[in-house]
Amino acid sequence: MSLLNIAGFVLIFGVLVFIHELGHFLVARRNGIVTEEFGFGFPPRVVTLRRGRGRLVVGGRSIIVPAGFQLPEDLVAGSHIRYETTPDKRGRPVLSKIDLDASSDAPSDDLNTVTLVDPGTIYSINAIPVGGFVRMRGEDGAAGPGSFSSASAKARAATLLAGPMMNFLLAIVLFSLSAMIGQPAAIPGGRIGEISPGSPAEQAGLLPDDRIFLIDNTEVRSATDIGDYIKTRPGEPVTLTLERDGQRFTVVVTPRVSPPPGEGAIGLAVLPVTELVRSGPIEALATGVSDTARFTYVTLSVPAMLLRGAIEPADARPVGPKAIFDLTSGAISATQTSGLWYPVLQLMGILSAALAITNLLPIPALDGGRLLFIVIEKIRGRRIDPNWEGAIHLAGMVILLGLMVIITYQDFASPIPLPNWLAPVGR
Repeated sequence: MSLLNIAGFVLIFGVLVFIHELGHFLVARRNGIVTEEFGFGFPPRVVTLRRGRGRLVVGGRSIIVPAGFQLPEDLVAGSHIRYETTPDKRGRPVLSKIDLDASSDAPSDDLNTVTLVDPGTIYSINAIPVGGFVRMRGEDGAAGPGSFSSASAKARAATLLAGPMMNFLLAIVLFSLSAMIGQPAAIPGGRIGEISPGSPAEQAGLLPDDRIFLIDNTEVRSATDIGDYIKTRPGEPVTLTLERDGQRFTVVVTPRVSPPPGEGAIGLAVLPVTELVRSGPIEALATGVSDTARFTYVTLSVPAMLLRGAIEPADARPVGPKAIFDLTSGAISATQTSGLWYPVLQLMGILSAALAITNLLPIPALDGGRLLFIVIEKIRGRRIDPNWEGAIHLAGMVILLGLMVIITYQDFASPIPLPNWLAPVGR
């Protein structure tokens, strides 16, 4: 377990979660939902970077609260205030001075009555350096004006969907970048690997890295074509057309009828021939969209494939942080070996799409579970009590944490097989 692998895991997983939470944050702000904190990493808080721009609504008038402006601690919706503003470049009122007017007995519709308080988002760095979070006012219960709970069903649904949609968008970008940077693709032919001493291949003068193009004037489309053809010609001479150092030549070899144990009929290993294939921007974008759609389709098809017996249950099990760490370590090692970034980009694209799909599952505490409550609300014509909904999501979170413990144990007890990131992709 190297420091590079640990740092890579933190960075990769952190980017995916951060982008997810950024989606929630941007759309929440767009819909007038007060975002109390946007954190880098998970609590406890270590550093408060700054407090962003906020907003007051006073007597129906929206007033900008400058970044870092300190509002009175006791200021709440319903407070009466005395205040002054100055216009910004666009003529919008910007708060310059504010005092609580505790003695005022003005009615609730008075022009100096505050109806919404948004002191601005706290941007923070937290102790657990993985991902991030956004804390919205009233996310798990009723909390008055500006809260998530008091927002319209449309605003709540858009805010919840924004996180997974950002992950889908990120997956498209990552798969597109991978296609632009280049991926190894199998091309016609086979490359000679190891040659057995005393074999027909050695006697014919073949060398490792010779490339085979034809066998008896039949084009070699893949490395397996050679073995398949030779098996049908024991004891019969076959002609191989090869290339070495840019020069083509032919040799004749006779496959052995009874080769020694562990050796093939002509005594050589044939490896795939690959080349790095790069796509232009338009083609790469199309690849990014299709790769994201294909991964999503395959993932959603897993239950049906299990029922049909097309895959084993062990191949469809969920994975936890331990397995994700192993995957990121393998991708980082492949990038170090190849000098290319596509293994890391491919893995990040897969994980980003997987994070989006997982969060859309209709399970309490996940975005999909919260969306399910909105669907039920629209069907019933009235909301479920936000406090009850919050309690259900809390229970769901406890269950999910318990499942995560079980999944992590499985990751240690039975590690998942790691993909060969340097294997050629089909074209």
